[in-house]
Amino acid sequence: MNNGESTLIKGFGANLFAAVLFFAAGVISFLCGFTGWLGFIMLVIAALLFFIEGNSFVRRACFTIMLLCVLTLVSWLLFRVILPWGFFKVINWIIDAAVTLFLLFSGLCALNGKSVNIPYLANLIDSVCK
Repeated sequence: MNNGESTLIKGFGANLFAAVLFFAAGVISFLCGFTGWLGFIMLVIAALLFFIEGNSFVRRACFTIMLLCVLTLVSWLLFRVILPWGFFKVINWIIDAAVTLFLLFSGLCALNGKSVNIPYLANLIDSVCK
C-alpha cells in the first residue's frame, strides 16, 4: 500500500518516513534504560513533526510515538520514582520492553504501508490525525 509522499521531504515516501520514525523511537526506547533523556528528545521530534508534516500516515506515526513516550514516562515515574522497589522495577522493564517491541513491529508494518492500532487508543489516534 502506498501512502503517498511526505510533505516535509519531497521524494521521500510516507511509508519509509514513518518506518524511520518508528525504528528511531524503538532504538531510543531501548537506549532509555541507559540514557533517559533520549526519550524526551524523541518526544520533541515527534511533536514537531506532527505539526509540520501534512501526510496523515506520518502524522499518525508521530502521534503514536508521542503516546508511547508518555506511557513510558508515566511508567518510569510510577515504578522507578514513586515505587522504587525490586518487583516494580521489573514491571517497568517489562513495559519498556513491550513498548520497544511494539515500536519495532510498527516500523516493519509501516514499511509495508500498514498501520498498527493500539487497543483502546485507535479511535483517539484516528480522530486526531485526520
